[in-house]
Amino acid sequence: MELLQLRYFRTAAQLENFSKTAEQYMIPQSAVSTTIRKLEKELGCELFDRYGKKVTLNEQGKLFLKKVDIALTHIDAAVDELKYPVLKTIGIHVQSGIHFMSDLVSAFEKAYPDRKVVYYQGEPVLDHEGDFTFFQLPIDETIYSYRILMEDEIVLAAPRNSKWAQLKEIDLAALQHEKFISYDSRNQLRMLTELICEEHGFRPNIIFEANTVSALRSMVEANMGLSLVPRISWMLEVSKHVQLIPFTTRPKRHLVLAWKLPLSPDKQLFLDFASNWFAQMSGPSSK
Repeated sequence: MELLQLRYFRTAAQLENFSKTAEQYMIPQSAVSTTIRKLEKELGCELFDRYGKKVTLNEQGKLFLKKVDIALTHIDAAVDELKYPVLKTIGIHVQSGIHFMSDLVSAFEKAYPDRKVVYYQGEPVLDHEGDFTFFQLPIDETIYSYRILMEDEIVLAAPRNSKWAQLKEIDLAALQHEKFISYDSRNQLRMLTELICEEHGFRPNIIFEANTVSALRSMVEANMGLSLVPRISWMLEVSKHVQLIPFTTRPKRHLVLAWKLPLSPDKQLFLDFASNWFAQMSGPSSK
């Protein structure tokens, strides 16, 4: 019994017409008739009642059709799965560290072509946060499990022609009368840098709020103000017009990958990959 015999039979049974079956497969009608006769001989029973040129599926044929249809459906699904594998999707809600995502996702999908990472910012829809959330510490440990991906030192970004650019390090309290550029008030980095400033006795005078890293970078380059930025994140793009100066207290930002539900092997694979990727990018100096 051949697979093609079963396909001819299923189509003929569904159409109850050998001529239309032949047209569908672009073969002579005689080929369909011969194939069906051969199948019936192998089974030891007739599958169709024949009335001249008209054929009707009989009871044996109806029973056989149910089994054949199930078998061919499974076979076709298996073939499609091998030819066109379904991508295993990983969803990530990004609350911090968005500028790392495109490079991280590109590297992961290149290493694992059968995986697809979808990431987004903003408020989750219908309380769906994805499989992971990129956070900046602190985090609610009663809700989330997490792994630290990177420790990034917070430094001062100042125009190269400013007085601050000549210093090797800065006491943060000395900046209390300066003008700052930051992100909007809901941004996690903004909240962290304001907290750091408050710990040094002042609240930063933020005169501009940027929506993107590139916008903030451009404002600092244009000497519109200073900014507190993560060193490694900032160095993803080279800027000839901005100097990064460390603070005496060496404040840090910790970027983590967090999750709520137990991790499947696919999710664990991404977590381990992300950990190694950030470790290679950060280098020993950031540890």
